[in-house]
Amino acid sequence: MTKALVKAATVLAAAALMPILSTAAAQADPGTVYFRAGSTNCAISGNGTVGCDFHQPTRVDYSFLPFLIPVSDLVIDQPWLPAHPTFGSGAAHTLPGGNPDISSVKTADGTWGPIVEHAGARCEVGFHGSFTCQAKGRGFTSIGGTISA
Repeated sequence: MTKALVKAATVLAAAALMPILSTAAAQADPGTVYFRAGSTNCAISGNGTVGCDFHQPTRVDYSFLPFLIPVSDLVIDQPWLPAHPTFGSGAAHTLPGGNPDISSVKTADGTWGPIVEHAGARCEVGFHGSFTCQAKGRGFTSIGGTISA
């Protein structure tokens, strides 16, 4: 009888600990994945919208239009619109206390670094520390203090 009781207690304890042991980094909104790549904080929402906050205002180059104002954030929220700044105040894509590192929420490993895929969007660390996000048929890449969209 004692062996059966110990066995039952062990099974119950393991079942109780399973959700804790199998949990990844905490996320504020269950439909949104938050992460940080270097000093860039990003969020991919459940509808595939990608938004990133930059540590300092950064220059954006569009292939068809020079953009002269440095931006603090970019979003890809419409398939007919390229990645664009929101000019909002604050860090809309950053959790209080900062986002977890991309390595802790990655869904795969690429050639050069971790990849996060969620709701049809994809962000990844690339060659020489570049960072790329693609969503809704659009994308942007950040490298060397410049963003190409």
